Amino acid sequence: MFTNKIKITATMTSKNQITIPKTVRDILDLKQNDQLEFTIQKDGSITIAPKESFEDFWKIVEDQEKKYGNVSSPETDWGPDQGSEVID
Repeated sequence: MFTNKIKITATMTSKNQITIPKTVRDILDLKQNDQLEFTIQKDGSITIAPKESFEDFWKIVEDQEKKYGNVSSPETDWGPDQGSEVID
């Protein structure tokens, strides 16, 4: 996304809250009620990224359906199951 680092500062309030600077909100395309995911590495560095939303989940499902079909798609004959068990 960027060829250089961008450093942006935010200050924590007495209630342990931080306002996400507008530049960061714009770069991450954050909107109201979006969730962020914090990943903390062993060296203490932190990565902040938008958490995948439920809408993102359904977009993934839609993409998978286009590629593989869905429950109403005609079945593909993959041949006999290998090592299947008979359960009484």
